[in-house]
Amino acid sequence: MAAFLWIFQFISPIAFVLGGLYLLEDPSSLAITLGCGAAVVGLIIGIAGWAETVPPRWFWVKSSTELAGSRIMTAIGYAIQFFFLPPFIIGLIEYFG
Repeated sequence: MAAFLWIFQFISPIAFVLGGLYLLEDPSSLAITLGCGAAVVGLIIGIAGWAETVPPRWFWVKSSTELAGSRIMTAIGYAIQFFFLPPFIIGLIEYFG
């Protein structure tokens, strides 16, 4: 799970921006439906993977506001990021296909 979350950190900003641009241009019902399904998966991964993103106490180098993130806020963040993955993939298929 930790390796997946580490790789997802690099992919999610790109998918977030390009998937959002695709939804602004062509908000198809397929992209929104798949996005909602992916958001549910992202919510589950966010809840389950929260412990992987919080460092042990002796490695805390973040500010107090960065450490204030809770399990729920992390899960909602992952749900939002996962929502934009299907539109990103559909947009890539339409662009290169």
